[in-house]
Amino acid sequence: MAANSLRVNIVVPPLHREKFTGGILCILEHAHQLHKRGHQVTIIPTRPCDAPAWFKKEFGTLLHWAPQSAGGALGRLIGTVAGWLPRRDAAGKDAIRRDFMGLVRNLPQLWTAELEQAVQHHELRRMIPPADITIATQYSTALPVYLFGTGKLGYFMQHYEVIFANDTPDPTLTRKVAAMSYRLGLAMMANSPWLYDQVDKAVPGASLRLSPNALDHNIFNGSPKPLAAPDDRKVTLISYGGRHVAWKGFKEMAEATAIVRRRLPHYQIDWHVYGGAALPPDNPIAPYKDLGFLQPLALAEAYRQADILLSASWYESFPLFPAEAMACGLATVTTQPGTEQYAIPGQTAEVVEAQSPESVAAGLERLIIDHAHRQRIAQAGWEMARTLTWEAAGDAMEANIRSIVAEQTP
Repeated sequence: MAANSLRVNIVVPPLHREKFTGGILCILEHAHQLHKRGHQVTIIPTRPCDAPAWFKKEFGTLLHWAPQSAGGALGRLIGTVAGWLPRRDAAGKDAIRRDFMGLVRNLPQLWTAELEQAVQHHELRRMIPPADITIATQYSTALPVYLFGTGKLGYFMQHYEVIFANDTPDPTLTRKVAAMSYRLGLAMMANSPWLYDQVDKAVPGASLRLSPNALDHNIFNGSPKPLAAPDDRKVTLISYGGRHVAWKGFKEMAEATAIVRRRLPHYQIDWHVYGGAALPPDNPIAPYKDLGFLQPLALAEAYRQADILLSASWYESFPLFPAEAMACGLATVTTQPGTEQYAIPGQTAEVVEAQSPESVAAGLERLIIDHAHRQRIAQAGWEMARTLTWEAAGDAMEANIRSIVAEQTP
């Protein structure tokens, strides 16, 4: 390890072998950037999980809880209890506690919120290694970092998670835990100005820094399409389905697409959707072609086959999909909350009003019928997206971490 390198622990939600969200993708990209700069990075998931086969870059060490057999754990517990019964000694009680937690940790499908927290605390207390800084990355990771993190304590926030409480099994508990995560005194880093402002308003005087995300231009690249001919009446839209949550705005996108199809009957308007969506492909509002879950290379190719990226989220915090599409040469329709770093209204994107199908339809219609406007937006968006590099984002993250470790004021 180089003389000026740092030991960086990053505590993350459980990883999936094949699937991922934009948030965890960006966290691992930041870990890769830190690792590439010579820092000793350790990724620590909060649940048993597999290594992420979808992320091919080096990011340091993964201290994941390898899934184990619950049957084996139960056998060990039974044996320990049987051995303790004749003696009933203190050492035997400690062994029973150990093996009991060993059994519970391997039955995550049975965890309640309270059991999950107990298991997390039991495991992370011993798993988190010595470091210069330990960083939380989601509301559920903040308290374990506060309690058991080593070195300085940070929090790289991906969204203002209080507003997503209704998407969880226990909204009241989630809302309280998410709100608490911003009040633990962790040195917080926001991935967008919108998120920075939300937390600054909620916790005045909190330690806050801006640490943006970026795009992998080796994957998401292309060029704007040439100006469409005046008689070109075919256009392909592409959207992220939004994994079945209302705030991703899928219903508004469907209604807007239906409006535009009615207004422009002489156009063939195809709609492609990747990722799980709130409506089926053959829905009566706006049928679409289901592309399924796409890995990055396939997603980039799907973008390049389309003309317009359609997004209508109620709120976001540096969402990747509009910027990825821009980097592939598409004109983009998007809402503003969280896209401020790259979506400039009327210049790099058609910025529309959230939760308003009419506004979304108006922006979409402008890009469809005005071919020159579509080409201008695509060109400006492409140029903007090219500035969103992981090298620059990595520089900002590294500077923020060094500042936190040195106890400098933001």
